[in-house]
Amino acid sequence: IARGERGVALRLTGHDEIAELARDFDAMARALDARLGYISELAANVSHEFKTPIASMRGAAELLRDGAADDPDARYRFLGNILDDAERLSRLVTRLLELSRIEARPEPRVPLDYRKLVEAVVARQREAGHDVTLAWTAPFEHLRAAPEQVESVLTNLLDNAARFSPDDALVTVRVEGDAHGFHTTVVDRGAGVSEANLPRVWDRFFTTARATGGTGLGLSIVRAIVEAHGGAVGVTSRAGEGSAFWFTLPRRL
Repeated sequence: IARGERGVALRLTGHDEIAELARDFDAMARALDARLGYISELAANVSHEFKTPIASMRGAAELLRDGAADDPDARYRFLGNILDDAERLSRLVTRLLELSRIEARPEPRVPLDYRKLVEAVVARQREAGHDVTLAWTAPFEHLRAAPEQVESVLTNLLDNAARFSPDDALVTVRVEGDAHGFHTTVVDRGAGVSEANLPRVWDRFFTTARATGGTGLGLSIVRAIVEAHGGAVGVTSRAGEGSAFWFTLPRRL
């Protein structure tokens, strides 16, 4: 284990202190192995996502170098492609840094007026021109959480709902709950998620909106934040009938 060998199995026999220590080392080895697997998978995903825009930028730059820059229309088109790809890479880096911060360092939990936060996020969506309604039926309004992270969860879900809904379509935010916690649902009237894609919506880098700037990291960030708070996420959807993304947060006051 000290040399970094993966898949090492210890002999877990006996019930004395040495056996307990062996079991703890075995659990540690499995946890480290899982973490290394996660890092390897993430590195492969990041490489794949970065490869396409980098190849596109390189191709456009080579064409400009080889004479396309002499044609004003071609120059404008290729430079536009480079700027679009650079913007996509910038969004990916920003999202990855956000996901890294969430997974690496838990934010302090403080008493939070959840209703006030939800109302503020909904108000910003309305100011941006989106038709959003709030239905609050929870008997309580406060919980202990990281305010900026919870705000990020709501903003990501509402941004997704607005992106995938027709113009002027109503988006509904429902907040239910009890003494144990809150159950929040964001309902849109969009095209919905196909049955084949439904199990994949929470996966890193999975997106059906790549052409319009989607990074495939928004829902991964939502899941990471909610699970770090001890909650759960889920979605129900039918193609052509819209989607309902939900998450739970314990109160823990």
